[in-house]
Amino acid sequence: MTPVAPGPRALLVGRGGFSGSNERLLGGLRRVRPDLAFDVLDLDPLMRRDRITAARCVLGAVREYGPGALRTRALLRYRATRNVVYDNLARRAALNWIGARDYAFSLQTQSLFDAATDRFPHFVYTDYAALARVGEVWDDGRGAPSAAWLARERRIYAHADHVFTFGSCIRQLLIDTYGVSPARVSRAGAGASVTPSAPPSRDLSRYARRNVLFVGVDWARKGGPDLLAAFRLLRARLPDATLTIVGCKPPEAEGLEGCVALGRLPPVEVERHFQAASLFCMPTRLEPFGVVFCEAAHFALPVVATTVGDVGDVVHDGENGFRVAPGAPEVLADALFAALADPAVAQRMGAAGAALAHEFTWDAVARAILARAPLPAAAAA
Repeated sequence: MTPVAPGPRALLVGRGGFSGSNERLLGGLRRVRPDLAFDVLDLDPLMRRDRITAARCVLGAVREYGPGALRTRALLRYRATRNVVYDNLARRAALNWIGARDYAFSLQTQSLFDAATDRFPHFVYTDYAALARVGEVWDDGRGAPSAAWLARERRIYAHADHVFTFGSCIRQLLIDTYGVSPARVSRAGAGASVTPSAPPSRDLSRYARRNVLFVGVDWARKGGPDLLAAFRLLRARLPDATLTIVGCKPPEAEGLEGCVALGRLPPVEVERHFQAASLFCMPTRLEPFGVVFCEAAHFALPVVATTVGDVGDVVHDGENGFRVAPGAPEVLADALFAALADPAVAQRMGAAGAALAHEFTWDAVARAILARAPLPAAAAA
């Protein structure tokens, strides 16, 4: 029997779970191209394998950002993985791991390290760039990136054969500010993490319940306090409106009439609350893209969100929801009222979101990336 030649092989390089995106992207790639085998390299264990490596990264942060990098443990963790020393060590670890292995292409997620080699094509898939912080309304205390780190970030994009972004604003930022050629960067979108196991109801009665859903862990950054203030104003106009908070349990929500905070829940329970909701609202103050808005589309929910980041790629103002300026509870309350006062409006917007849901799947992302991969035509799915 003649042996069957092995199919093409590719490499996926990441750092940690990337909020679950790495695993879901890999699933999409395998579904779209089942003939394509993937090796997976997670740089996190390699960079944490000994105390000497960790200490060098911490010293690199202090050298690059000054003693202020030690102000809090969270800030130190952040800066220890965004400095020249870390970049040198991470690149060396990646190239040592790759060694003599050969791939059809490599794909790294996030622009936080450089895993490019000159032996095969290399792609980057990212939701964010450091200079996106300029002009953001949310101050997370991390400060601006150093000039040295920005130079390294530019090198990541320069070494990539193609850069894929979650959203269109980040794509334009890479073109306008980082000097990436428009031909070398394209928007690939992102997929939903929680999707319906059964078709969501589109009955008018669902939207007439006026149940607002918030899903998020980082309460303050995701605009939770603004939502509570807006919800109080909304209840004065729509007394039957309710609010369900999933992902956290903010103390200020305790005892608020019409509001329940459930904390973190398993995915099956999160799906149940998406199915029961009438509208999704996360008035985030800082958001690169917002996968949770993709999830709302899959559940046929109208969305009230903000104008930050690439949220506009998912929430089309006046069509499947409303986008308002961050940090403005009164305006937020007006948008919630406009979407909920007439259940037919919420129903129409939910249907418009559902019509977009096919764009927000990991298979769609995989197809966009694989369309530029140098793979043999005979193996195409």
